[in-house]
Amino acid sequence: MRPSSLAACIVAAALLAGCGGGGGTSSTPSVPGNQSSNNGLTLSSTDVAQSATDAAFDPIDTGEADAGALNGSLGTSSASRSAQSLPHACKNRTTRTVTVNPDGSVTVETIHYYDDACTQVERDAVAIRSTSGGTQTVARTVTSYNMAHLQLGVRKSTYTLTGATNSGSWTVTSAFYPGTATTPITQYGHAASLSTSAYTASTGRIANDAKPSINASYGHQSAVTATVATDSSNDTTFTGTRNGTSFKAALGGLTLSGAPPFTIAGGTQLGSSALTGSVTFDADGNLASVSLTGTLPGGNNLVVTSSTASNGAVTVNGTITSSSGGPVATFTTDASGNGILTLANGTQVPIVDWHVVW
Repeated sequence: MRPSSLAACIVAAALLAGCGGGGGTSSTPSVPGNQSSNNGLTLSSTDVAQSATDAAFDPIDTGEADAGALNGSLGTSSASRSAQSLPHACKNRTTRTVTVNPDGSVTVETIHYYDDACTQVERDAVAIRSTSGGTQTVARTVTSYNMAHLQLGVRKSTYTLTGATNSGSWTVTSAFYPGTATTPITQYGHAASLSTSAYTASTGRIANDAKPSINASYGHQSAVTATVATDSSNDTTFTGTRNGTSFKAALGGLTLSGAPPFTIAGGTQLGSSALTGSVTFDADGNLASVSLTGTLPGGNNLVVTSSTASNGAVTVNGTITSSSGGPVATFTTDASGNGILTLANGTQVPIVDWHVVW
C-alpha cells in the first residue's frame, strides 16, 4: 500500500515538524479568537476544539479498551473469559505474538503497521496479563511511531478485570506521554460493567498543557449506556448514548478521583455534550467503523464517520460546526488515532493516539 497523504503529514507534523516542512520541534500553533459562548461563558477556539475532540475520541478510545477486555485480544483468557488472543502473522496490517512467561503471566504483543506488508510499524502494543484470586490485571504499553519510525508518544495503561465475558466489570487507568516526554499530558480513569449485552461505563479525563499559548488544564467526564454485540468474526460493536461535561482550569487546577466513577473536581464547567451512535472493533482491537452525532459545549455540533478502503484501512472524519452551522474545526485520523485537527482559520494540530497535541 502506498502511504496515504494523511500518514505522510503525520510524519512531518506530529511532534517533529510542521506539515509545511522543516525540522526540529514543532512550533505552538496560533489559535484563532473566541467563537462561541455557553450561558454567558465565552469559549475560545481552543476550548471548543479541545472539548469537542475529548467528546469525540472518548467513545473510540475507551471502546478500544473495553473491546479488548471483552474479546480477549489483551490476553485476558480464562475459563470464564473469551480466549481470542491467538498469535498470527501479518493480517490486515497487524501481527500478534503470544508468550507464556515463566511466572505464568502472558505477554501479548500486537503491532499495527502503516503498510499491507507489515514492514512500517505505526503502533506497538504490549500487554502483560496476570491472574490472582480470580482478578486479572493487564499492564499495557502502546508506543506510536511515524513512518520514519520516530516516536510520537507512549500510552501506559493498567486494566483490572473481574467476572466473565458476558457478566463482569473492569477498570482502566491510563496516562499518555507525547513524544519522548517523561511527564504525561493526559490521564484518564474508566470503569465499565456488562450484564448480558447491557453495558454501562463512566470515564474521567484530564489534559494538562503547559505550552504558553494553552497553559491550562482541560477535563472531560462522561457516562455511557449502551448495548454490546459480538458477531461470528469476534467483532465487537457498542451502540448507545454518551453524556458528558467539559471542564477548564488553570494549569494543574483539575483533579481526577482515584476510584470509580472517576469524577473531575476543580475549574469551570464549559458545558455539556450528548452523543449517540456506534463504534465497532475487530478481533485484534482495531477500529473497524464509527458513526457518532451529537451536541457539544457552546451549542456546537459534532458528526463523526468512518470510511474503509479496498485494503481494509479505516479513515475517521469528524466535523465540528457552530449552532448556526458555521465551520469550527475538522479532524481526520486513521484507525490508530493518528491524524490532524484543522481549525477554521487553517491552523493544523497533530493528533497522536486519540490525543490532540497542541
